[in-house]
Amino acid sequence: MIVVTLTDCPISLRGDLAKWLVEINIGVFVGKVSARVRDNLWKRITDNVKNGRATMVFSTNNEQHMDFRVHNSDWIPIDFDGLKLVMRPSFSRTKALSDKRIGFSKASTYRMVQKKKNALLQKDESINVENQYPSDYVILDIETSGLNVSMDEIIEIGALRIKQNEIDSVFHTLIKPKISVPVSIIQLTGITNEMLEKDGVLIETALRELIEFMGNSTILGHNVGFDINFLNATMKKECVSEINNTCVETMDMYSRLRNGKKVSRKLKDIAKYCHVEVLKSHRAVSDCHTVKSIYDVMRNKLEGRE
Repeated sequence: MIVVTLTDCPISLRGDLAKWLVEINIGVFVGKVSARVRDNLWKRITDNVKNGRATMVFSTNNEQHMDFRVHNSDWIPIDFDGLKLVMRPSFSRTKALSDKRIGFSKASTYRMVQKKKNALLQKDESINVENQYPSDYVILDIETSGLNVSMDEIIEIGALRIKQNEIDSVFHTLIKPKISVPVSIIQLTGITNEMLEKDGVLIETALRELIEFMGNSTILGHNVGFDINFLNATMKKECVSEINNTCVETMDMYSRLRNGKKVSRKLKDIAKYCHVEVLKSHRAVSDCHTVKSIYDVMRNKLEGRE
């Protein structure tokens, strides 16, 4: 089963889709087709929608039992611990981040950009890998009370400053929430409301200390787009300057190593692929240490040292 929605698209495209799907409302199509036909339809859509917008949602055999694609949208598909979600960045950051952030561009150009990068790296061995995979950077991870940037809160921030591939300093803080943390998050992270009330600091204090710790360093993270978006949305509420640092995404490195194959992108599964032991999951500093270990392994592989 697939659902396609089109906005501001040519009438001819709607007519073309009507050969395969049922238009149940203006620009809304539903139907049941094979995966091959579905992929061909999506190619037709992206080739002919021009300046319009398109979304496709379809059933698949994953944890959510569905997947989706978007075209010409500021809403960005992200992978959150194996779950596919969407996040909308602030307007002021959309253009700036699309050029700077590895793996954090519009979904409509993401695959094309990555293919071009891979092709260039394969053709030109003289490319300075250090520019793409730095030895000086900050690893960042946050834990939140939920996935909704408008309603949920940051409850823990962890970061590691890395200099010449070695850990130089550690940043960690718990944050007092305005609303009690749900039981599901307590079970996932082990972070209780009592811990946050006793040891947590005000969110504004935590954000300012984090900015001072990171400075202008490149930020490395697993699903780093989620962390940066959540932090910036919170910073906007607290009248704190947003993060505009260059970022490196470990999920893109993993995807490149696996030649773009559809595989689990959960941190624990990538750690298993890299033969890295995970001592504790869903705690900010512990996850930062795991990210550091898998980054070292994947960087060596991508540089041809393993």
